[in-house]
Amino acid sequence: MPTLQSTFAPKFAYSHGRMGVLKLLLLEQTDLDRMLGAKDAREVEKILTEVKMTNVIDQGISEGSAILEAVGMWMRNQVEQMSPEEKRSVFHILWLENDCALMSHVIKKHHGLLSEVSEEPISGMCSYKPEDYEKIEFIIDMKKREGITVREIDSAVSAYIAGLQVKLARESESDLIATYVSHNIDLKNIRTALRLSNDNPEEVLPYLLEGGTIPRKELAGDRDIIISALKRSNISMFLPNDLESLLSDPVEFEQAAAHIISSDLSKMWNVPLSIDPLFAFAAITMNQLKIVRTILIAKRSELSPQETKRMLPPFLTASNFTS
Repeated sequence: MPTLQSTFAPKFAYSHGRMGVLKLLLLEQTDLDRMLGAKDAREVEKILTEVKMTNVIDQGISEGSAILEAVGMWMRNQVEQMSPEEKRSVFHILWLENDCALMSHVIKKHHGLLSEVSEEPISGMCSYKPEDYEKIEFIIDMKKREGITVREIDSAVSAYIAGLQVKLARESESDLIATYVSHNIDLKNIRTALRLSNDNPEEVLPYLLEGGTIPRKELAGDRDIIISALKRSNISMFLPNDLESLLSDPVEFEQAAAHIISSDLSKMWNVPLSIDPLFAFAAITMNQLKIVRTILIAKRSELSPQETKRMLPPFLTASNFTS
C-alpha cells in the first residue's frame, strides 16, 4: 500500500490543485434561473454558449444537445487524464447511469415497447460503446425474453447497472464512494417502494435493488412500513421528523434526496491525494448537464418555467465543494 501511495500522490496533488480552476466552470444558480426564464429552446442554447462551462469546448457548436455532449466529453477526458490509470474505472459508476437509459431504450425498441415521444438517450457519456451493446450477454438475454413488460425491462436494467456500480465502488477502495453508491440505491428503492406501496409486498420485492443500506424487505410494504424502515436507517439523520409529509410531497422528497447526495459529495472534497474529489466534480457536472437537458426538452415542449421547474432534479452547485 505505501508503494501505491507514493505512485498516486503526485497525480492526485496535481488534480487537487487543478480542481480549484475546474469548479469555477460549474453552473451557478443565476445561470439556471436565466435558462428557466428563457422564452424558448433557442434562447437556452444562446445562454449555454455564454456560461463559463462552455468556454472549454469548440465555440462553433451551437445546438443544445451537441453542446451538452461536448461538455460531458470534455469533463470525462479531464477527470480520467488527472487520475491514475488504475483508478479510472471508478468513474464508470457515473457513466453507467447513461447506459441505464440507453440499455432500456435498446431493449424496449427490440420488443416494440417504445412510446411515440421516446428519444434515444445521448450515448457519448456511456460506459459502453453503442456497437458493443449487441455483445453484452445481459442485453442478449433480455431480447430473448417473450411477453416482457416495460416495468420488467426497467427493473432488470436498473438491477444490472446497480450490480456493476456496487462492484466498482468496492474496487475503488473509497468508503465515501461506496456510501454514495449505496445511498443512491436507497433513494431509488424508496421511490420504487412508494410507487408500488399499494401492491402486495411479495410482488414489490423483485423491483427493489440490492446494494443499499436499507434492507429491501424492510421497504416492501405500505407507507407506514416504508416510514418505519426510514426511521431505522442511517439516512434518517438527513430527513425531517415528519416523514409522512416528506413522502407525500415529491418535491420535498427530492430536496431531501439531494441533501443526502450533496452531503456525500462534499465529504469527498475533503480527502486530498485521492480519487474522491475528482469523482465529486464529475458527479456534480453530470447533474448539471442532466438539468440543462431537461430544460431544453421542456422548452421544446413549450412548458412554462413553473412546469419546467417541477420536472427538474435538485440542482447541485460548486458550494458542494466547501471544506
